[in-house]
Amino acid sequence: MIGVRGLSFARDGGFALAVESLELNDGQVSVLVGRNGCGKSTLLRCLAGVLPHEGSILLDGVELGDLGHRERARRLAYLPQELGCPHMDVYTLACHGRFATLGAVRTLGERDRRLVREAMELTGVWELRDRSLADVSGGELQRAYLAMVVAQDTGTLLLDEPSAHLDAQRGWELAKLLRRLADEGLAVVVATHDVESAFSFADEVCLMADGRVIAQGPPGAVAKSGAVRLALGVGVAEQDDPTLLWRYALTRA
Repeated sequence: MIGVRGLSFARDGGFALAVESLELNDGQVSVLVGRNGCGKSTLLRCLAGVLPHEGSILLDGVELGDLGHRERARRLAYLPQELGCPHMDVYTLACHGRFATLGAVRTLGERDRRLVREAMELTGVWELRDRSLADVSGGELQRAYLAMVVAQDTGTLLLDEPSAHLDAQRGWELAKLLRRLADEGLAVVVATHDVESAFSFADEVCLMADGRVIAQGPPGAVAKSGAVRLALGVGVAEQDDPTLLWRYALTRA
């Protein structure tokens, strides 16, 4: 679980993040939703310990800043929005999810190899394991990185735009994967622009605007609040049609 109290961050150019209180619970998919530049990625980077900040971030009851790199890596995995394409194959990239907890030797044991394979099978990239990252599609690269963070085997996942580059089917599969991970007890936190899917698979929706969380709660309650149009400029409505892929749809403001 992540607990935030009095979090603030400011950068050159005038943008300021200020989150008074926020709880992101184990066993739930929590999504951060808002317009471009509202602070979703900045908040996620603070939660991951990537950006310096003022205030308190508790990870499973422990102050994030008090955790060393390896201990943090055992508790939390973070997938940023911008992904590189290093000179390696898909399997090696997925193995990097285990390296943070292994120390200097970085020799994978039987359990490590099992976790890597399970993560690759879950994300649908096991069959691509021998392919160079330079030779896979954007969506396949995204799923390879997802395999890496799942292989890290932590209790908390922070994912910034994980559905980027994924086609409709893979996006649906990703939602089911995140649901499965949350059902296994993980705290899954996702920053996304994909509003329809976010409201459809999340347990908690956190609406952001101007560096602040202006509403948080179950999708149905948030969708009916006036904060949606303020945060998104459009409305969100639940659809009573079981044939639809996502049960929430965008409506005109």
